Amino acid sequence: MLTVKEIGFSGEAPEEIRKNDQAFCAGMSVETDDSPVVIYYYFDLADTDHFCRKLEQRFRTSGHTRGIEFKNWNCYKTEPGRDGDIFIYDAIALSALAEKGYLHRLPEIIDTEDMFSWTIDKSKFRKKTYGIPLMICSNALICRREDDRGVSNITELHENVAIPMRTMLMYYYLQAFCNCQDQSGGYKMLEHLAELTGGREFLDKSSLGDYDGVERFKRGECRYFLGFTESLRFFDPGDYVVRFANFSDNEEDQMPLFMVDYASLGNHVREEKLLDCLDLLEIMADGQFIYDLCAPEGRLQYMLPACKGVYPRLAQLDPLYDQLYEMLLPEENGVFRYGVRFYEDFYRKSDDLLKSLMESG
Repeated sequence: MLTVKEIGFSGEAPEEIRKNDQAFCAGMSVETDDSPVVIYYYFDLADTDHFCRKLEQRFRTSGHTRGIEFKNWNCYKTEPGRDGDIFIYDAIALSALAEKGYLHRLPEIIDTEDMFSWTIDKSKFRKKTYGIPLMICSNALICRREDDRGVSNITELHENVAIPMRTMLMYYYLQAFCNCQDQSGGYKMLEHLAELTGGREFLDKSSLGDYDGVERFKRGECRYFLGFTESLRFFDPGDYVVRFANFSDNEEDQMPLFMVDYASLGNHVREEKLLDCLDLLEIMADGQFIYDLCAPEGRLQYMLPACKGVYPRLAQLDPLYDQLYEMLLPEENGVFRYGVRFYEDFYRKSDDLLKSLMESG
């Protein structure tokens, strides 16, 4: 008789088993484990409470009785606990989490055919796929249609722009570095961005926590907003132009990078609980579930789902989604990934860059 371990992790299960994990649940010999599924979830989804409620609701309506324990986690600042059965996190930390033994590779039975293929390809660590992509996030340059000047890259801007500089500093630097393959070029981009915020004296006040960029934009203090598409839900009704930000001096971004939220299995989950975790991952990858997250009760959150099939439905609420879909299709799109020393190095280097910028001014 097949065990859960053999079916879920060996990669040798028959095709019919991979297509439907429910088909092989009956009659399996498993150990009794009534402990709840522990989910460490990303603290900064557009509406985390809504996500948790919808996930548990779908889990219950599918017949499951096992409890779920949700643990809010800032994946940027700290490692999670070792008790996690499912982790939801930003891909920037994927390599570190896999290297430190938190994650298990993704079983083939999870259907990811409707995901943007580059989000799957770039969730590999040492040739193993670890994550189901949930949401994509991009630095976007947004303006009102009447203010559009056809800006193709950040260097063409020479006016005040609403920029969350402190929080996003390393992302801007890495994106610029990847485009020019030169440290000095990346630093010059940061200097340019610092001037766009109004000067270096504003750098220490431009973190997302106390950032008033939406209000500055709405008040007309700046024509351009550099942020995430999710901020559109706070804007006044209107016609907006949205372009993914190009941190280079080229007309087109030669190496576009996106932040991607992934869901992964914990490394220790086994037996009966594994099946429940697989069902939870399948719910997260389901198009209807994703649509409900992106448009609860028909109210757009302007998130960018990794599931391609959701975009036509979202475009019925706002045609902007047709444009966003086309920008997310290219296979050369990349994912922001840091190395295995993310927790040790990333923010230390970011603080060093911030200090250097402030002192150079």
